[in-house]
Amino acid sequence: MNGLREALPPQVLLMVGKVAEVSTAPDWQRLVLTDGTTIAARLLVVATGYSEAIRRAIGVERVELSKAHSLAIGFDLAVSPQQFGPRSLTFYPRRVRDRIPFLTVFRIGNRMRANMFVYRTVADPWTQAFRASPQQMLLQLMPEIAAHCGNFAIASPVELRQVSLTATSGHRRNGVVFIGDAFSTTCPAQGDGIHRVLTDVDRLCLTYIPPWFATPGMGSEKISAFYDDPIKIAADEKAMRSSLYAKAIATETALEWRIRRLRNNTARKLMIIGRKTHRLGQRRPAAGISEVT
Repeated sequence: MNGLREALPPQVLLMVGKVAEVSTAPDWQRLVLTDGTTIAARLLVVATGYSEAIRRAIGVERVELSKAHSLAIGFDLAVSPQQFGPRSLTFYPRRVRDRIPFLTVFRIGNRMRANMFVYRTVADPWTQAFRASPQQMLLQLMPEIAAHCGNFAIASPVELRQVSLTATSGHRRNGVVFIGDAFSTTCPAQGDGIHRVLTDVDRLCLTYIPPWFATPGMGSEKISAFYDDPIKIAADEKAMRSSLYAKAIATETALEWRIRRLRNNTARKLMIIGRKTHRLGQRRPAAGISEVT
């Protein structure tokens, strides 16, 4: 978010504050901040993620489609980016009963971050045990971590975020549009959230907002055109399907899902072998080795 804000052109006004009051109407929308500042605009775009305060103030409701669908777990590692190198790594579990799709390690600023997704709840005894001894449990779950990340020491508290799959009702309103997770939530493990919100922004900025501003008013009939956009609908539906499929393939034990896991694991191993072979082929000429075909 800070990177996006720094990239804003100088003519864009950025105000940082907390909203105390919201009122919407067919023509003008009004925000009152906690410091007393009042902002009036023709259109209010709500991009507050999973936060409910603004949504409740406007009067829309969330509809839970899959409660406590997954759990996002994040923590920092006690290894510097310089020690770790420029790569990012992804680790996969060996057993279905662990209910883990994957763990990924990547650089963020001057620290190394690990994100893991599990199909459990915050109250699950497994979750509490992990929070108490993350390093020990990780080395049991994925022993190969030690070969790539040393002893995998944890350098921060373990952060948890429960994720439910949700939709929104009552959102076709005068003067306000909801985008990204403020409109619907999907599982972050598949990475579809950024695609959904960018699709929303793209459709709003290029297709809808210019003609909306070209005519008087900002009634719900204008806003509804955005929600009925086939490209937006397709992006939202794809993300929801991916969220449900990912959980099923990581946790279901029926023959159909065992075969699908075997297929995916085989494809993943072949991809790794292909990458190693490609890198080896690139290094050979540099070592002065001739290849004969």
